[in-house]
Amino acid sequence: MEARKREEEVLGMPHVTLEAVEKIMADVQSEARDMEARKREEEAKEERADGEEGEESLAPLPEVDLGSPLSVYDTVEASVKYRSYATRQKRDMESWRRARGARIPPEIVYDRASLPTLKAEELEKLEAARPSTFAEASQIAGLRPGSLVFLYHHVMKKNKERKGA
Repeated sequence: MEARKREEEVLGMPHVTLEAVEKIMADVQSEARDMEARKREEEAKEERADGEEGEESLAPLPEVDLGSPLSVYDTVEASVKYRSYATRQKRDMESWRRARGARIPPEIVYDRASLPTLKAEELEKLEAARPSTFAEASQIAGLRPGSLVFLYHHVMKKNKERKGA
């Protein structure tokens, strides 16, 4: 069984561009049009050989403009290629929003070794404020949402390790 991919799936592959997909689609469309024309010619020849007045042939396949305006190429490619990242980030943020009331252990160490993705300024602000919940941490000016999500995952991982030990 042949596996077929939708245009969106093909565009999500590395090094595949919207322009390349459109060219392939145009080639396939042209090939289908040529096959249809040959088929009609053969049917017409058979009808003439049999001396039959055949039914009127079908209308030719319509031309479909597959070319996208140049302004959409980057947008379409980026949205398709980065959809999985955006989905993951959205899922992380939803998880974090649901857990805003979760407690941050008072013994947490705010340093580069424990939280390598946080900026030095963010680590300093967290150390100075020592928030007890994620809701409090979200109120600290200058903390990026991604940093709060990383902190949340770090705390949850530490909680699991503590419960498992």
